[in-house]
Amino acid sequence: MASLLDCMLVILGLLLDYAVLFVAGLQCYDCHNVTDVNSCVQTVTCLPNQSCYMEARQQTLTQWTYSLSCQDNNHCGPMRSSRSNTGTSAGYLSKLLIRRDATTCNECCSKDYCNTNLCNHKSPSTCADDQSMDCARMNSIFSVCTDVHKAKLVCPKFCNLCNIVDGNWNVWSSWSVCDVTCGTGTQTRHRTCTNPAPENGGLNCVGEALDIKTCILDRCPVHGGWSQWSPWGSCSATCDVGMQRRDRSCSNPYPSLGGDHCFGDSRDDMICYMPGCTNGKWSSWQPWSSCSATCFGGHRNRYRVCSNPYPSLLGHYCEGSNQEMDFCNLISCGVCCC
Repeated sequence: MASLLDCMLVILGLLLDYAVLFVAGLQCYDCHNVTDVNSCVQTVTCLPNQSCYMEARQQTLTQWTYSLSCQDNNHCGPMRSSRSNTGTSAGYLSKLLIRRDATTCNECCSKDYCNTNLCNHKSPSTCADDQSMDCARMNSIFSVCTDVHKAKLVCPKFCNLCNIVDGNWNVWSSWSVCDVTCGTGTQTRHRTCTNPAPENGGLNCVGEALDIKTCILDRCPVHGGWSQWSPWGSCSATCDVGMQRRDRSCSNPYPSLGGDHCFGDSRDDMICYMPGCTNGKWSSWQPWSSCSATCFGGHRNRYRVCSNPYPSLLGHYCEGSNQEMDFCNLISCGVCCC
């Protein structure tokens, strides 16, 4: 019974501590989408049921934007819950409500002009509890130490969490060379979660280990390419043998920006065969040769030539034989008497 009474007295004390602030209304910084919270000088008076808050959003690997103003107490809870039963303790526990693996941070606080110091939980050089927190009292009421990764931000010594080390990024490596020699390509750089590396259950680094950017070099040379061959042209001769040609151009594409011209010939030639210009015809027969015998029969020959006219290169040769034979001197030879 005494334990229950002590607990109720503690809660009542908390409520009395902040009653004046809730009635009078907090003074908070009021800026939106700024990149430097220290540049925010505009202020606003909150309603009695509101607290100061900061919302941080990661825009790039290295840039964040911040919005500061007043916010209803029932929104000052884990994951920005809108349930009213989270509002009672949200102002006091606000510094515990941050998720390392997210690219946004939403935190509340319940003192005048306190919202420029939110969303910033760098590990201290020595293990010490936040002096603005009564860690023993907080743990007895809200069991702060059961959520390790939140408790280590405000009550690491009390909760015996000093050996937990969250990872932090090392410096970026140099940019790689562009992955192309001309035109548009990419460059990369790397970093490692080793400054320090996470230890004893600490969280890994937030963000990307690889960064990529576009690199633009001189325009690439355009090497020439052949067009299709044109159709074959007409034969250069109407009979016998001639030549045909076809052409192509180095225009698919044209070479430019120091590109190579097309290799090979722009002209192609071939022999074409047409009908013969002239067919051969026989000349007249030459005279008969002398007979091969003077009696008992012999033979004689006569010739002709395919030259009236000669056949052209593809003209037809004369038909028939160029030689004719005949028998001659068929008479009997005379007989001498003894």
